[in-house]
Amino acid sequence: MAYQRTKYPPWSWSSSRKSTFRECRRKYYYNYYLAHNGWEKDAGELSKKAYRLKNLTGIHLLLGSAVHEVAEYTCKILAGGGKLPEEKLLIDKIRYLLNQAWKDSKALAKDPSPWMENPKQYLMLYEFYYGYGISESIIERIRKKMRDSTANLLISRSINEIASKGYEVVFAENMDTFELYGTPVYAIPDLVLKRPDGKWIVIDWKTGKEAVGHPAQINVYCMYLSKKKGVPPEEIKGRVEYLLTGNASDVEVSRDTFTEAETDIMKSIDEMKESLLDPDKNIPKEMSEYPLTEHRKLCRWCSFYELCEDEL
Repeated sequence: MAYQRTKYPPWSWSSSRKSTFRECRRKYYYNYYLAHNGWEKDAGELSKKAYRLKNLTGIHLLLGSAVHEVAEYTCKILAGGGKLPEEKLLIDKIRYLLNQAWKDSKALAKDPSPWMENPKQYLMLYEFYYGYGISESIIERIRKKMRDSTANLLISRSINEIASKGYEVVFAENMDTFELYGTPVYAIPDLVLKRPDGKWIVIDWKTGKEAVGHPAQINVYCMYLSKKKGVPPEEIKGRVEYLLTGNASDVEVSRDTFTEAETDIMKSIDEMKESLLDPDKNIPKEMSEYPLTEHRKLCRWCSFYELCEDEL
């Protein structure tokens, strides 16, 4: 479909959008409204800046993305009948991505003009953009997370199931949205397996700590599977693979948990729409109506810190 410019962004809901809204209303405004159309040459300078800052990433987030890439790579190799990749190969892939981001960010910090012109094309770490740098202690933590996550990936329950054959593998690119209360809901799990007995397993890889919100997130993914493919909740299993610890956590999936998830989504949608000037057209209120978080210690590590610095 050809690109069509819209004055305001399309309305939708996702677990990450909900998280951002509850974390910091101002960050939510920057990310989902001010940055909209910021890629256009004739956009306002504030929108351009918000769009650029939206495309910053941190070293820990980048590591998480890299681990997800090698997890998908491993699943595709096994699904295609190949052998389990060696740990060194996966670590080399992750290390290459991190080193390339380091080199690019260091160069762009000296001359940011290419990134400022096209922030989606160039990867910029906010540790370099803001001049924080990355200490030796952080580098060692990243190395340990990389080694632990890769080792635990290769011995994870989900990888073992794929390797045992008989499992149909469905990847995230086959997922999109489903509609709930007139709102497109984004539901993109990392992996979906269909067991030999016909039951489905919805899996999410996590490279961070365990969190109470993860079961609800998995249930949203399972709702997609149920609504789009007609799979009853009783035929779906949920799972979170925590790659830092190697712990695989089963998630309850049932009609009751679907009802709880729908209720939570509806509450979240209502909260977000209350912050809009015109909910039907997704027109936001003025920026001043979106307050900064009370947890100001987090602000320094937010990609949008530059836009809030004078208010802090």
